[in-house]
Amino acid sequence: MAFAPETIYGTAPGTSGYIYVFGVAETATLPDPLIDFMPIYAMGTSSNRNWYTTYKGRMGMTGSIPEIWLLNGYPVYLPIGTVANTGVSGAWIHTVTEGTTLKSISVHVTYLDSDNTVALMRRFIGGKVNRAGFEAREGDYLKMSIDEITFLNFTHDQSGEVFYASGVADITPTYPTTQPYLFSYGSLSLDDTVFARIRAFRLDVDNGMEPKYYVTTSSYASQLPYEYREGRRAYRLTCTVDIEDASLYKQLVRQGTYTNVYKGFQTTMTFTRGTNDTMILTTPPATPAAGGDKMGCLIRSAPHPITTDPVVSVNLDILCRSLSIVTTDSVQIYPGV
Repeated sequence: MAFAPETIYGTAPGTSGYIYVFGVAETATLPDPLIDFMPIYAMGTSSNRNWYTTYKGRMGMTGSIPEIWLLNGYPVYLPIGTVANTGVSGAWIHTVTEGTTLKSISVHVTYLDSDNTVALMRRFIGGKVNRAGFEAREGDYLKMSIDEITFLNFTHDQSGEVFYASGVADITPTYPTTQPYLFSYGSLSLDDTVFARIRAFRLDVDNGMEPKYYVTTSSYASQLPYEYREGRRAYRLTCTVDIEDASLYKQLVRQGTYTNVYKGFQTTMTFTRGTNDTMILTTPPATPAAGGDKMGCLIRSAPHPITTDPVVSVNLDILCRSLSIVTTDSVQIYPGV
């Protein structure tokens, strides 16, 4: 399984474009068509309580990859926006920033039979990530989940069948040889002062995608969505932090207001593989400030339990407004530009 960026939304690239892999993934739910048949119950027929006939309804294609061990930052832009590639040899910087419209991809999947012979090839076109997540625990690796990715169309190599395309051929993806990212540091900061350290986290992204069906000239395409439109974006950060004093509790009861300024705070999570080889997730990307489009993270809940543990851990539910991901490595160009 590999993906290729689309230049035009819903237009599949050529076979040579499928060179990117998501990472290490053991399982995936492929976006095979789900058809909404419409049974008709008719009086005066011998069907009695059974449906008399049925019509073809709308068709949808939604898939997921529940756990991806990231070996580079190739797929992290998909639920967020675009990538800018800068830097110099040996230290290329790839900055993912939010986009109003998400970039789309096509996905190729090849099935092999027991004789290691190609048995079935499929391509899913016009893919946009609706929901995704990033998570890690202390001393563990960074993992990404694509919880819902929607597609507009598909093709396959089964000659004579609907949606057959003669150009569907096997691919040769480029497999990374790098190691996963180790969670090395996570913190909650206010005015560059750390008030809590993160032990484990999960950051969820929801793009509120909505399918749109329009009248088309193709009898088969009319069953499929014409496009997906991005809705309101929402981030949710849940994390476990160790507390040493009353600093975290103060942030909770202040409700994002500091020195009479309602602004929130910043969260940073760093993953390191070596020199000039890191991935950093920051929400919000800029230092929080008062006013619209400037605010930072806000703590929804932070229960302080009484436990027997030598260090008290608190589970946080945090509202986030915006996100950036910056990856530094030796790869010159990332997809998603």
